[in-house]
Amino acid sequence: MTIRRLLIANRGEIACRIIRTARRMGIGTVAVYSDADRDTPHVRAADAAYHIGPPEAAQSYLDAARLIAAARRAGADAVHPGYGFLSENANFAATCAEAGLAFVGPPAEVIRAMGSKIEARRLAAVSGVPVVAGHDAADPSDAELGVAADRIGFPLLVKASAGGGGRGMRIVRERAQLPAALAAARAEAQAGFGDATLFLERFLTQARHVEVQVLADTQGTVLHLFDRDCSLQRNHQKVIEEAPAPGLSDALRRSMHEAAVKLARSIGYVNAGTVEFLVDPAKDSFHFLEMNTRLQVEHPVTEMVTGLDLVEWQLRIAGGEALPFSQSDIVCAGAAVEARIAAEDPAAGYRPETGRIARFDPAPGCRTDTGIEEGSIVSHHYDSMLAKVIAQGPDRGTALARLEHGLAGMQVGGVVTNIGFLSDLCRAEAFARSDHHTGTIAELFPEGWSAPEAGPWHKAVAAMARILSDHPARSTPFETLGAWRLLPGGGAVCYIERSAVEVKQSGSRWAVTLPEGETFGFDHVALDSGRLIFEADGMRHNIGVLVDEAGVTMMTPVGRFSVAVLPGEGALLDRLAPGDETGTEIRAPMPGLVVEVLHPEGSRLKRGEPVVVLEAMKLMQTLNAPCDGVLDSLSCIPGETVEKHALLAAMTPEEENP
Repeated sequence: MTIRRLLIANRGEIACRIIRTARRMGIGTVAVYSDADRDTPHVRAADAAYHIGPPEAAQSYLDAARLIAAARRAGADAVHPGYGFLSENANFAATCAEAGLAFVGPPAEVIRAMGSKIEARRLAAVSGVPVVAGHDAADPSDAELGVAADRIGFPLLVKASAGGGGRGMRIVRERAQLPAALAAARAEAQAGFGDATLFLERFLTQARHVEVQVLADTQGTVLHLFDRDCSLQRNHQKVIEEAPAPGLSDALRRSMHEAAVKLARSIGYVNAGTVEFLVDPAKDSFHFLEMNTRLQVEHPVTEMVTGLDLVEWQLRIAGGEALPFSQSDIVCAGAAVEARIAAEDPAAGYRPETGRIARFDPAPGCRTDTGIEEGSIVSHHYDSMLAKVIAQGPDRGTALARLEHGLAGMQVGGVVTNIGFLSDLCRAEAFARSDHHTGTIAELFPEGWSAPEAGPWHKAVAAMARILSDHPARSTPFETLGAWRLLPGGGAVCYIERSAVEVKQSGSRWAVTLPEGETFGFDHVALDSGRLIFEADGMRHNIGVLVDEAGVTMMTPVGRFSVAVLPGEGALLDRLAPGDETGTEIRAPMPGLVVEVLHPEGSRLKRGEPVVVLEAMKLMQTLNAPCDGVLDSLSCIPGETVEKHALLAAMTPEEENP
């Protein structure tokens, strides 16, 4: 068949990505959207778009019936699921086939087999692919898993059979941790996948996460498109990926390629897929991890080194075309590295962030795949990833340098992002020398990542950016403003940590005096298109700056620095505003869904006891009692959606209840 009209059963970045290739191929595109996505880039990019429901994914992007109905209304003959949502849902693939729609992916029975991590392990072993020592009996009891854990040894991983993306997974380092890990993993697996089945695997410390991209047509041809390294992970979720995987012997690389092709062929795989392995380069060994039966988030790095458009070949294979090239025709040239830009705060345990994108400047010199723009709303209803930045070079060192440069020039305002964290990873020595593994991030930041602290010089620069941003008419310093006058009445004032900072100008000379009394001089200052340009001590500086209601972020060659510098009137209002922290209240740290309330009113609790479980952006967060005392009131119920800072519960401290 020839695909003429394609419905993309997804949103955001991947929907935009698929639309670009489909348009180039002359295929009509149909987008779907929830209430939250009514005016988003993927909706405007498509030839047609259909509303499918409210913001909650369960009632829109996860509702197969609504998606099929939209495809029929649009006259689509194929459905591309993207990644996430229903992309690895066997029932959805089967429903598409029953409706006469080509599903851009493997057959439903293959998705079902590989979707069960337990069944996938069995099939890999039958195919002769090495698997990690573990216990994968069907529906095991906690007692059975306890016996198996003693046999496997510690540390080990508790994993959800239907899991993915780090959900339903716990590391258990000693026997005493097992019961709590099983309970938490079961609950997360049931909530995330509707399947609480667990299995165990030995946890391989300092292992590399390497995956092989495969492509298979309906005529039985199965090829590999080389490999990717995805070892830099936080909370079992990938943050930086690259192709090819560095530091592997030729024999090990060849063995993994052969194993991936062998497994795909043995299960009758069709379309694009990825076989993931855990690798020990020191021992030249690898073990099967799982197979993803969809397009991967990190597919662009493979495209960059092979020159093949994976979405194009997905569509051609789904249309019945045979692969016109052989394995020897596919060449891996150069290197590519990808970083995932997310709306999250790495300094707060990677807490998801929400808000409106006030500014978005893509990474210079890099490919940026995104589904957002200035004005876009980052909602708690969906994944926190905003964009992917991909850099390419003739070798790994060049690609890494280009990625670091691109991240330094990328500007995202309005929400907290992980760009500074990613920049630090790019500069990490272990990563630069290919001596990284899945635990590297935890080793680099054992106490958690923290942003570099801004010094007095950075604070002075931030104050200039604040003043010029708030008074754009003064952004050209070559105006004649009179001796040391920026605003009527003398120097301009802004606030850092609720203390006044004075900024004055005389001709081309600027003076910034900090609360401590230290004064910095700058010359020829200008704010132009997000760049603060000035001279200091005879050196010309050109610094990217983001100015928003929270303060100023500066992109410098040695890192990103954020300063909470507020305009005069904003700071005064802030000084009068009561704080949120009372020591007796539990408030939502982010917008989300209340999943569970663990204690009734009147309960006597100890500080640190779990009280409310909140779900936001696919993550579960447990909120604990802030003090010893009595739970006086609950302001939330399970199933309720709450906003950031919403009061969820209040306590009376123990000393007030003798």
